[in-house]
Parts: sequence; structure tokens; C-alpha cells
Amino acid sequence: MNSRRLLPPGARAACAALAVLGAAAFLAGLKLAPHRALAVLLLGNTYFLMLAITALAFIAIQNLVGAGWPVLFRRVPEAMTAYLPAGALGMLVVLLGSHSLYHWAHHAAAVHDPILHAKAGYLNLPFWSLRAVVILTLWWVFSRAILRNSRLQDADGDVERTHKNKRLSAAFMVVFGLTFTFASVDWVMSLEPHWYSTMFPWYMFGGAFVNALAVITMLTVLLHRRGLFPQLNEHHRHDLGKYVFGFGVFWAYLWFCQFLLIWYANIPEETAYYAVRSSPSWMTVQTLSLLANFLVPSALLLRIASKKDDRILLAACASVCVGRGLDLFVMIMPSVSGASARPHWVDLPVFLGLAGVFIYLFDRAFTAAAAVPEKDPYLVESLHHHG
Repeated sequence: MNSRRLLPPGARAACAALAVLGAAAFLAGLKLAPHRALAVLLLGNTYFLMLAITALAFIAIQNLVGAGWPVLFRRVPEAMTAYLPAGALGMLVVLLGSHSLYHWAHHAAAVHDPILHAKAGYLNLPFWSLRAVVILTLWWVFSRAILRNSRLQDADGDVERTHKNKRLSAAFMVVFGLTFTFASVDWVMSLEPHWYSTMFPWYMFGGAFVNALAVITMLTVLLHRRGLFPQLNEHHRHDLGKYVFGFGVFWAYLWFCQFLLIWYANIPEETAYYAVRSSPSWMTVQTLSLLANFLVPSALLLRIASKKDDRILLAACASVCVGRGLDLFVMIMPSVSGASARPHWVDLPVFLGLAGVFIYLFDRAFTAAAAVPEKDPYLVESLHHHG
């Protein structure tokens, strides 16, 4: 089968229907449970928005180091960036509902709370909105520029476009490091404005990047099964599996370091975050998150042969994708629900609606260009990759 699409016939319509149902659930949630509806929108949009931008970071890293092995399937992470405009729209909705999510967004709270008053120069809606606009604009501009050179090279075969993308990637990685830090603090950490952690942006990056690697791997394997990338071999799969395994361990290291540093320092301003998340119900979710993000994929991918097996790779990557959702659930939802980790009826429909948007946009973007960048100078190396 040589379909250039990930989705079978009719599945795009199903994704669109899923998005409509998610939007309907969100609107109903705004009437019945506005805090929860906005929180799950923030969760889902953060999940897919950071998935899109870390996919671009993956491309930029490969461009910078002159890696040839992923060129064969580079159009997969390129197509994942198609969610960025939709993610920007989602953040606009979050901004409109910011008073329901962010305690610091209330002027009266800043006046009567000495901690919020001290942070008011940074945590205020005009400055928060400006930062969000700058962050999202920079992400979109760099993604368009890098993808534009990639597409134009399909037509003219100009090797200089590869060099341009290397220079763009160098600039993007500097911008990415700064903007991702601000995005992590502004959109997620500021939900708990009395708490702070200097490791939090690193922790967010670790979770987002391993999730992006898992999704890139899953989509590549699934497209290969549909007849694309016939030259994809066990060495490509092995390297993708090593990436997922390695950054899964990195995420676990950051999780442990952040928790341990706060636990043994025992500073009230820091421990408040974990005090809420140490209730029995939240500890259950945290345990499931550790299992899905670290223990399960690590056990599945420990052996070399496992990293080369499609079925095991897909299972490990699916576990990471679920784990990332649980991880964000633990970070975001206690600010709305307190010590109770019970799911709400609005959670799953809204998240699945955003998933439908992501898959629809990915499929449309992937089919809009050649599946393989045939005039890339590193393609020959990728086709004959032997790790």
C-alpha cells in the first residue's frame, strides 16, 4: 500500500467530528464547570503545542550536528509543527479565561498578598499576554522559515538551503531555550504563584522532548507500515528507540532531582506544591505517571533487539504519550481540584478533540509535500544508515 496519508479514507472527517465534539464539550464545560474546562484546555493545548515545538527542536538539533540518519523521515516532525497556529488560538482562549485559572490575574489578590505583590511586575496580564504573543510568533516564524527551505530544496536541489537551515537552527535553539523557559513558567508554573522551582523549565522540556520523540517514532513506524519509507531499517528504529529510552531516563532524573531538592530543603514556599500532590489520590496518578513515562518504556526498550522491533517500539512510545498526559494532569489540575484527583466528564472529550485537531493538521501537512526530501544532500547517508 503506497498511500501518502497516515489516516485511512474517512478518518479526516472523523478527526474533524472529534474536534467539533471536543469544542461542544468545552463550551458546555464553560457553563457548568468553567474552571475545569479551562484547565483541561490548558492541559491539552500545552500537550500538543509543546509537542509541535519540540518536534521542530528535534529537526534543528539534527541540522546543527549534520546528522544524516533522520533525513528519510524528516517530513514527520516537520508536519507535526502544523499545530502551532491552532495552539496559538488555544492560548488566546486561555488568555480570555485567565481570571478563572491564574490566581495572580486578579488585581485584588496581588494587592492583599505580599508574595503576589512582589511578583506583580512580572505576573500581570498585559506582560503575560505580550510574552505569549512574542513566544508564539517566534515559534511560528522559525518553523515557517526552516520548513520553507526544506520544501524549496525539493524543487531546486540547492545545497545552500541546507546550510541556511543550519544557521536558522542555531538561532532557533537559542530562541527556543529562552522562549520555552518563559512558556513553562508562564503557562504552567504560575498556576501555583506562591511556588517556584529553578528546575521546572528543564523538567517541562524533558517531558515534552521525550513525548515528541515518542510521537515521531510512532508516526514513522505507522507510515512505514502503510508503505512509506521502504528504506527504513532496523538501524533507524534502533536509533529512535535509543532516543526514547535515553530521554525517558533524563525525564525521570529531572523528576527525582526536583522532588528530592524540595523534599530535603523543606522550605515552606517550595513544599506547598508537593503537599497537595502527596494526597493518596494524587500519589496514585504520580505513580502511574512514573510507570508510563519511565519504568514501562525503559523495561520494554532495554534490550537492543527490542529497540528494533516495531511492536515493542509502538508499545513503549504509546506508554510515553499516556505518561506525558498524566504528568501534565499532575502539574495543572491540583490548582483547580485541590487534593482530589478524580477525573471530570469534560476532561476526556476536550483532550480528544485537541488530539483530533493535531492528527488532522498533521495528516494535511504531511500530504502537502513530498514524503521524502529527495534532493537533500544527506539523503543517501540516511538511506544507507547502519548504526
